[in-house]
Amino acid sequence: MEFKDKAKENNEMNISKDSKIFLELREIVNRFDPVSLVKNGAPDDEHDRLTTEILELLLQESMEEIRDLLINCNVWYGYDPNDIKEEYRERYNQKIDQTHKDILNWYATKKIKIRS
Repeated sequence: MEFKDKAKENNEMNISKDSKIFLELREIVNRFDPVSLVKNGAPDDEHDRLTTEILELLLQESMEEIRDLLINCNVWYGYDPNDIKEEYRERYNQKIDQTHKDILNWYATKKIKIRS
């Protein structure tokens, strides 16, 4: 399903997976690369489901839910974030926090364009 098919009823958003907005957010998500799939050779569209979910949350202005999504998306790939060993937890949390910050900063620069 294309993201544009999930647009809000009031048509505030009409973004397809080949739009500039989607591709820019995809870059951030691919840098996050939850379980290193893109890093290890998976195609650039590997995390498009996550990118789409984040865009939907941005439209709803559910900014804190984005952080939760970044944590819980690991389950989609077969990993429980609660199973992360203590020695890796700080680095994991920093990665989540940095990606969340990157997404919010990116959104702040695009908000007018996305909402119009």
